[in-house]
Amino acid sequence: MNVNLHRVVGIDLGTTYSAVALFDADEDTATIVPDRVFGPEADTTPSVVAFDPHEGRVVVGAEAKRAMSLPGRGRETIIEIKREMGAVFTEETLKRFGAGGTSFREGDPLRVRLHGDWLRPQEVSALVLMRMKEIAERELGGGVHDAVVTVPAYFTERQKKATEEAALLAGLHPRQLIPEPTAAAIAYGVDSAEEEPRVYLVFDLGGGTFDVSIIETRDRKITVLATAGDARLGGGDFDAAVADWLGERTGRTSPSADERMQALAAAEQAKRELSLRETTTIDLGDGTAPVELDRARFKSLIKPTLDRSLKKVVEALNMTKPGPDEPPVKVDAILLVGGSTRIPLVREMLVEHFNEDDDFVRADGDPDTLVARGAALLARRFEPSESFDFDRRPAGLRQSGEDEFDIRLITEHTLGVGVQDNKFDPLIERGAKIPNHKQKRYTNQKDSENVEVPIYQGESDLVFDNTRVGTIVLDKIEPREAGYHQFDITFKLDVNGLLEVKVFHANAGREYEATFRQSTSIGKIDMLAESRRRLLRLLQPRTEAQPSQPDAAAEPLTFTLPPPVELVPDDTPTVQPDAVPAEFRRLFRKVTAWTSDHEAPEDLTAALREFTEAVRTGAELDDLADRLEDVYDRARR
Repeated sequence: MNVNLHRVVGIDLGTTYSAVALFDADEDTATIVPDRVFGPEADTTPSVVAFDPHEGRVVVGAEAKRAMSLPGRGRETIIEIKREMGAVFTEETLKRFGAGGTSFREGDPLRVRLHGDWLRPQEVSALVLMRMKEIAERELGGGVHDAVVTVPAYFTERQKKATEEAALLAGLHPRQLIPEPTAAAIAYGVDSAEEEPRVYLVFDLGGGTFDVSIIETRDRKITVLATAGDARLGGGDFDAAVADWLGERTGRTSPSADERMQALAAAEQAKRELSLRETTTIDLGDGTAPVELDRARFKSLIKPTLDRSLKKVVEALNMTKPGPDEPPVKVDAILLVGGSTRIPLVREMLVEHFNEDDDFVRADGDPDTLVARGAALLARRFEPSESFDFDRRPAGLRQSGEDEFDIRLITEHTLGVGVQDNKFDPLIERGAKIPNHKQKRYTNQKDSENVEVPIYQGESDLVFDNTRVGTIVLDKIEPREAGYHQFDITFKLDVNGLLEVKVFHANAGREYEATFRQSTSIGKIDMLAESRRRLLRLLQPRTEAQPSQPDAAAEPLTFTLPPPVELVPDDTPTVQPDAVPAEFRRLFRKVTAWTSDHEAPEDLTAALREFTEAVRTGAELDDLADRLEDVYDRARR
């Protein structure tokens, strides 16, 4: 057992690759623990999960990635699951994940199928975290029960909650969730900057997510000034663009699952080779002719994705403006993070945009491991646990010394509640410092024993355009006229940016717990424990696979919390406004907002139903929209 290595580990849970690091007290630095579990030693582990039919069990990492291109294995392989953390089924994902013929419906927590087992994204991520835990335990010679886990800076409440659950399912206490750009900045050593403040832009382009954070450092303080990002932008999109191009060149425009996996694997290899040379040859090895790809063609394929990342850079910079007519902060340097920043075009784009020299863009060390090493440097602040227990949430910090750094984070999305007219009422604004809390008073809209309060996260004035986090149910309320009951609702963000809520009923003079339904969370400890047992069984060889069946109703699970927010029933339409063509979107929102507060006549309900069905099926909308507007106008008279 290595006593000099700290037993609270730092883990970068990546979309395409993950890494684990340990703090070395002797060297006063963080070191990456190589993956020696399967295949050649490597600093990173593929975030890939697959079912091995020969062993009758689930495999993770390099073993699973190797199977991607094998015949018949494409449908038994899960990649880039991080992109689905905290997600619910949509019409598109029901088809993509083969759930169309099951009991799952739009709005249910998303699941993916692996050899008959339907798994939540956090369960798949837990399998990856179990591998990272195993790697660390082999190095330490003993059990690991705690981790600092990194998340994209732009992750929502649901996504962060799913990451926390993934750690618990893996048998790890998530001592802190730290934004990936902040962890990378710590690894860069910017926390030891001079007394004069310096401003860095952290450009974190990984395999599946993109973050940009603007941070200010002074002495040993790191303050996040602004963040922006896209949870569906990364190197995987480059691979997909190359794979699509390959399909056109080889005549495989509608590939099978196996053929698609083969093309993606070949595209990733070509992308890596083009970071080192001007031209590469792609050979799928399936009888099709080899295809040559050069940097110029590659640049044209990935430029639309890179342009999206640059827009996020501008968005983050604009957030630092003191006023609308004032310039953003002056950036002293750009720090590159994530394996996709190895692509030469990334540096070229940033140097050109900022009109600076090459030295302005820094790429110190291995961009694949910076985040994990930064997490390990932060992990040294926590005392390790002697064992893992779902019921126990350790909070102990080691005694801080003079070398400790002070990290000041901000919330990446506005949090608020749905109120009348389907409006969004913010409580904690985007960019607010965390930890944070905010209280507002609300009242009942109508006499009812139960009040449902929808909670949202986003920047739109309308709830339709924001992400629903969950629902607060206040029950056993005395039915009284609208405006009688007064509720003080408190939002509290903890150090991880996770939401806690409390409700104080002013009329009764008491504080009480309510049921907080978060639609994508597993929730209760006993259900987490059962899920963990199931995952451990999947890793064991089985002679006869016994696939599990999807939950009968796939209903959102409930758990008790000090609850969050407000008091208006949520009548969100079954079709989201973004699915409605732009020319009809205003009408759609207007009608659905009005029907949520009025008893709609039958002809308006029928017209709205027909219009909604036409949107779903892609039918002609002009006549139906005219009819809907006419009926709506009559109903309002």
